[in-house]
Amino acid sequence: MSKESQLEETICQDITRALKNKEKTRLSTLRMIRAAMKNAEITKKDKLSDDEIISVLNNYLNKVKESLDIFTKVERLDLANNAKKEIEIIKEYLPEQLSEEKIKEIVKETIIKFNFKTLSDLGPAMKEIVPQVKGKADGKLVNKIVRDLLEDIKD
Repeated sequence: MSKESQLEETICQDITRALKNKEKTRLSTLRMIRAAMKNAEITKKDKLSDDEIISVLNNYLNKVKESLDIFTKVERLDLANNAKKEIEIIKEYLPEQLSEEKIKEIVKETIIKFNFKTLSDLGPAMKEIVPQVKGKADGKLVNKIVRDLLEDIKD
């Protein structure tokens, strides 16, 4: 029987606090996060570690960002504003995100260390870089930076 993670404990306490304070958006967002965590626990058949919870949070964040894009395109500003609030709430539970400059620095170091030279090295490069930035950087941004730097090498 594994102990509840610190992050899970914080989220559960915040659900109680949001319920008491009648914060509807925060409460519904935290409940959705909790449901996603429970689903991941059922799949894993064990409690989640903080790193696994961060992964669940990132997946949920990406879904909400996709919804925000859709709501913005179809001009549903009420739903878009709600999605923006959800994004801010989810980000509170994620580690501080790396700056684009810091990501570039990590990518450059990895490219040099492993002597990656072409776009065909994108997969192996990502395999080395993702563990270094997991939970601290958007995967799409990391992919774009790796792709751009590998394309610059051949120039």
